[in-house]
Amino acid sequence: MEQENNKKQFIQNYLGFIVLFLLIFAVMTVYFLLISNKIEKITYENSEQVFDSVEALEKTTYTVKEYNGKIGIFENEALIYTLDTYVFTLPEYDKKLLSSGILVSTKEELYEIIEEYY
Repeated sequence: MEQENNKKQFIQNYLGFIVLFLLIFAVMTVYFLLISNKIEKITYENSEQVFDSVEALEKTTYTVKEYNGKIGIFENEALIYTLDTYVFTLPEYDKKLLSSGILVSTKEELYEIIEEYY
């Protein structure tokens, strides 16, 4: 009799755990869907250009320049990433380049510059 009660208690605890897990999973899924939707809206609202065609996407330009003392990467004028490299640690030539901004037209060029400063 006591074994049956222990089994019932174990099953109840196990089922409770599963229900709790599924509930948490559902809440997190809804939360992440809402957050991703907000991020898309924020990105869209902060973008100065609205891309109407594939041709416009091909004209994407990147700028690497100083941002809050570090190296910022901008896509079409919008900040997309900040490197952890402080500009004051770089040689004078690089400081001058970054103060005026380095214009980049392809992702390959951008990756080369990131590797150089990272």
